[in-house]
Amino acid sequence: MLQIHTTQGLDQIEVGLRRAAERHGGSVLAVSHVGQLLHPDMDLKGTDAIVFTLCFPSLYAPLLRSDIRFAAFLPSRVAACAVGSGSFLEAIPPREYCRLLHRPEVEPLAASLEDTLRLVMEEAAHGVHATSGPGDHRSTEDQVNMRATLPRRIDCRGTKAEELAGTGARESQGE
Repeated sequence: MLQIHTTQGLDQIEVGLRRAAERHGGSVLAVSHVGQLLHPDMDLKGTDAIVFTLCFPSLYAPLLRSDIRFAAFLPSRVAACAVGSGSFLEAIPPREYCRLLHRPEVEPLAASLEDTLRLVMEEAAHGVHATSGPGDHRSTEDQVNMRATLPRRIDCRGTKAEELAGTGARESQGE
């Protein structure tokens, strides 16, 4: 198991993981908060986890060309598990995929994916960021969580959600 320890909390991991994945030609496809998936009576006893689904298309293509069964293991998943005052980032090593499929000759292809995955996890865990020059500002869109937000206008006529609240009809014609 690939395992990296960090003093960062779960709330800080996502931004670092997204940035590190992008720097290495990948992206975060999905984020699943395990604690929110369970019923309230299924307590995690003070621990929690978030699972990130990472995609590295240029590294996946050679594996899939060599054996399409690698699709069962891709895209890669990284679990961020809260333990005490810190967290662990954990993932199944891609070389293990070769062992499970009885394809040891494909290990060099899996090794490049494993190295990249380990590097992304280390950068996210230790807050390593790409260097930038003065005046080089990146968009902060990856720092904003847009889940469960309401759009400002809800239809092509420019209707606001606040105008329909409670009545089912527009209260004023507006601008």
